[in-house]
Amino acid sequence: MSQAKSLVEYRKECQESLDNEYLRSALDKFAVAYRTSRDKAFSEIDVDQLISDVAQMKDDTLQRLDEYSEQFKTMAEAAGAVVHYAKDADEANSIINSIAKKTGCRKIIKTKSMTAEETHLVPAMESEGLEVTETDLGEWIIQLRKEPPSHMVMPAIHLSRYHVKDLFSEVTGREEDEDIEKLVKVARYQMRRKFVEGDMGITGANFAVAETGTIGIVTNEGNARLVTTLPRVHVALLGIDKLVPTIGDALNQVKVLTRNATAQPITSYVTWVTGANECGAEESGKKEVQWNRPGRYSKKAQAPIC
Repeated sequence: MSQAKSLVEYRKECQESLDNEYLRSALDKFAVAYRTSRDKAFSEIDVDQLISDVAQMKDDTLQRLDEYSEQFKTMAEAAGAVVHYAKDADEANSIINSIAKKTGCRKIIKTKSMTAEETHLVPAMESEGLEVTETDLGEWIIQLRKEPPSHMVMPAIHLSRYHVKDLFSEVTGREEDEDIEKLVKVARYQMRRKFVEGDMGITGANFAVAETGTIGIVTNEGNARLVTTLPRVHVALLGIDKLVPTIGDALNQVKVLTRNATAQPITSYVTWVTGANECGAEESGKKEVQWNRPGRYSKKAQAPIC
């Protein structure tokens, strides 16, 4: 009965999306512009060779997954991180909740993470009474609307500036302007307090470098650097598939990642975190760093808290 109801609701939502002229127009314009921009971004490199190199690296890594996983754990912990392995989503969420409890963290600031979407991390933390704030602009907008992301890179692509203007007017209690720059300023003002008050920062990771125990985060907003540096605890949630042998392998993969994701030769920020850095808010003077990996693989690693 519940399955039949879910199917009815799903079909209803699909039809509503198909009937949404703004959404259809936005996605159509994006699809056309993206193809042109992507072709341009790849025009000055040997695409076939690059894709072949990255695919070969991935295949080789899979053949030595246990070895690289242990190497990453050893190097990350030598740098001051704590690495956790979770067998599934529930265990990964449980580990992160236990870290928050152990460290006395109540206010959580979070960056975009598809793994966290898959594990339903935010609802799991909120069920424990924790306050979780998405700091990616698009993710924050859909969090306020209580919606899931509609796209991995552009989670709020289905919304117009007028949708956002109405939403922000509700949040601030005053009539906001639909000008995009002004809306961004509203979001920045609202978010600054969250960054300062955050006890724990949660990120995903695009890479986990075995040779150094480093995680790499590729973003177009500065929020990830604030999330990894301001709070006294940093947790990174990533899948075992993010393992790469060397920093060179990660950098080579960046060339493919950014061009495919946003049609850019490089994103605004490529951030590397190795172990626990200095942190004035922590009694020890060092940030606590924990890394957690969920997935189908028998082990799951959790990143150091910085």
